[in-house]
Amino acid sequence: MKTKAVHIITSIFICVLLNVFNISLSFSQESSKQNLNQIITKLNTQNDSLSIEKLYLQTDKPSYLAGDTLWFKSYLLNASFLTYSDKSGILYVELSNDSSRLIQRIMVPVYSGLASGYVALDQDLMPGGYTLTGYTNWMRNFGESYLFKKHFYVGADAGSEWLVNYNTQLIKDNDRDKIEMGLKINDFDKAPVGLREMQLSVTDGKKTWFKDKVETNLEGLLKLNFDLPEKTSAKNISLGIQDLRKSQGSRKFLIPIVLNRPEKIDLQFMPEGGKLVSGQPTNIAFKALNEDGYGANVSGKIYNSKQQEITSFATAHAGIGTFSLLPENAEIYTARIPLPGGKYQTYQLPSVESTGITLNVTNQFKSDSCRITLTPTADIVTADKTYYLIGMARNLICWGALAKFSKGQLQFVLSKQNFPSGIVRLILMNENKTALNERMFYNDRGDNLNIQLESDKTDYQQRDSISLNVKVSDYAGKPVQGSFSLAVTDNGQVKIDSNDAYSIVSHMLLTSDLKGNIESPGYYDNAATHPQKWQHLNHLLLAQGWAGYDWTEAFKPAKPLTYTNEEEFLIKGKVTNAFNKPVAKSAITLFSKKPLLVLESMTNESGDFIFKGISPIDTPSFFISAKNKRGKSFNVGIEMEEFKPPVFSAANNRIIPWFVNIDTNTYQTVNNRVALKKDQLRVTGGNLLKEVVINAKKIIKGSKNLNGPGGADVIIDEEQLRKAGKATLGDLLSKNVKGFGTKFSKTGQIYYSVHTMSVHLIIDGVNTDFFISEETSAYQYLKDIFDYYDAEEIKGIEVMVSGKYQMRYTSSFLDPLAVPWDHAFIEVTTRGGKGPFLKKVLVPIYINQCLSSLQKNFIAQSIQQVVPLICQIYVQLFIGHQT
Repeated sequence: MKTKAVHIITSIFICVLLNVFNISLSFSQESSKQNLNQIITKLNTQNDSLSIEKLYLQTDKPSYLAGDTLWFKSYLLNASFLTYSDKSGILYVELSNDSSRLIQRIMVPVYSGLASGYVALDQDLMPGGYTLTGYTNWMRNFGESYLFKKHFYVGADAGSEWLVNYNTQLIKDNDRDKIEMGLKINDFDKAPVGLREMQLSVTDGKKTWFKDKVETNLEGLLKLNFDLPEKTSAKNISLGIQDLRKSQGSRKFLIPIVLNRPEKIDLQFMPEGGKLVSGQPTNIAFKALNEDGYGANVSGKIYNSKQQEITSFATAHAGIGTFSLLPENAEIYTARIPLPGGKYQTYQLPSVESTGITLNVTNQFKSDSCRITLTPTADIVTADKTYYLIGMARNLICWGALAKFSKGQLQFVLSKQNFPSGIVRLILMNENKTALNERMFYNDRGDNLNIQLESDKTDYQQRDSISLNVKVSDYAGKPVQGSFSLAVTDNGQVKIDSNDAYSIVSHMLLTSDLKGNIESPGYYDNAATHPQKWQHLNHLLLAQGWAGYDWTEAFKPAKPLTYTNEEEFLIKGKVTNAFNKPVAKSAITLFSKKPLLVLESMTNESGDFIFKGISPIDTPSFFISAKNKRGKSFNVGIEMEEFKPPVFSAANNRIIPWFVNIDTNTYQTVNNRVALKKDQLRVTGGNLLKEVVINAKKIIKGSKNLNGPGGADVIIDEEQLRKAGKATLGDLLSKNVKGFGTKFSKTGQIYYSVHTMSVHLIIDGVNTDFFISEETSAYQYLKDIFDYYDAEEIKGIEVMVSGKYQMRYTSSFLDPLAVPWDHAFIEVTTRGGKGPFLKKVLVPIYINQCLSSLQKNFIAQSIQQVVPLICQIYVQLFIGHQT
């Protein structure tokens, strides 16, 4: 119904514009009009069927401390009508660091487009930049730009941070870049951190190319000199500072190094409408970016191929600006900006086309209409062909017209009442439906909600309750019913920059429809009431308003989408036998302690089963059992249909920690936070004590560790595994066991090791070395197991590398002549607790290896008879530590 209403409106607008263009309706023009209606109908119908979603997450604060709780409320809307989306019922929220490493993922149910939840930030979370990403499975069909992302900083306890001031100087030495850094380090109370031994390192992502031990002087000053390797991107350079005093917990943190070399400025030019056409005056937008990804203030001049100055240019806001140019045919234009030392950096403008059409939009401040100018070259006027000009807002065509250039340039006034508030995109197409020009402009109809808060008192005492009256009305003053978010913070402790802050208005109507990073999106929130901001908003859309709508794909038959919409939380899987054949009509039972429930189901003819009506909660635990047609759980396996999480790109802008080159206002804000914490302790009669670290032995329940509970050098317990999610066993060992990796033996064979010790893997008390065949290398055998198991299937990992823990394993599993200190043992306790061959996929491997040694006894028996007997032998021989 929505689509039908839009079609009626656009048809009316077409007739109005036809009169403006003074086009007589011949038969061919009637045919063109029908084609235009078909374009509108097809694209709007296609958009309606896609039901693209937009998501906004409102958080309670702009930044956090390790150990805080990040609270959020989400609004999932239909992108076209900005009404609550009914497409998806499951929302995924992820927290990742600036290296794109996933820290935490949660699943939240969505009801009528609304969802809320929290992300608990671990106390030991490393200070740095983090990204909160929200998405539905359906949103993944339309690219990463459709997802909601929020970049913020997570810090440590404010009162314990050092204050670091630094400056960098770039020195050219024989065409090589050298960096000189000066640092001053103070305690939070501004006392110098003097005569302190530290380790400094300079890294480029994961690569460290400078490391040195230094000592501060009495004033806490340091100087650092190092060479900058060639072709190094300054976007990822960081300075690591580690306090080498063990008594202070070896404090360690990373500071982004901002170089912003003038010769590395990225300067791009975008002609209005997309083209520079010979003889047609054109507005050209440009955007200059520093190496840190933020806008650079530049100024320069434009020259032609004869090195004659044509015009000048300068940025207006956030590295963006515009200038006008009358291009000449076959001319090549370059921009030149001055550099320190009297040099210049040169950039080339887009090439000039000899034929084409320019599209110009004049969108005046506080005007209810805009002026559209279409200017063709002479050959296009002579050809007298029909073109289609359409206006889109929120992926829907709201307006359309036929354009003929038989009389040359076309000018007309377009009413902005034809479009909703937000970005409007004009596209000019030829008869082959090929897009020739695109131009975006912003439409503000002044229809934002008016929200008023009224408190019951003007002054409050500590621990007073506060009553707030919230009144919401529309632009006409009529009351509005809806769902809203409210977060209460102390202005003296939570610093909010209105320019940097995201709002649901700026996200839904502006930034979500633009590509690339929008610097300080909150700056444009009230552009409709500030002439200068309105001009800057127009510059932004000229520079970054390149939606890149693929019209050739739009008119092709629709392809099936990769990702389905999830209306509710489902648990799905398949039951198969030992031969990977589906088991039909198998009884399936699902058990759960959190949430508490017991559900039963039955597989279909394909062996598939599904459980519905389960509310997703934080860290749920489900256990599923299956039975064959005879009601036995033996000889059946379960393959779960699991959610395959996507991998998203890292944030392209880095956040400078608050304690680096801190200003007075920021220091006062943080100091207020520290003072309040001390005051709360004083009021409650508490004393602020130093942190007490309790080193208790970790115990793995159900472990068959030969050394007894806690008898290992490294223990990864269930709590750590829960946080690791789907990390593989190999990843867990690489991250938590120092020295774990691979080495080459003297004979050139690769093997797993901890430092120089060969690795032996014990699973539930069973030595996996026993099952390595002569045809398989020990490395490949272990690699398969390390890749096969993940953290969700393991209860605990214990690593024995020292003599006091190795001996029991060496005597039990190795040849008596083996050298104990040449071997490391890894004991893995699985949730099944039945050894390394509990999983169905590994069962055929085990069967084949056992058959090779038992074939004389079972040569005449069928495989159905062999499998039960093999399992009995396995239980008799390998339960516990018998060999």
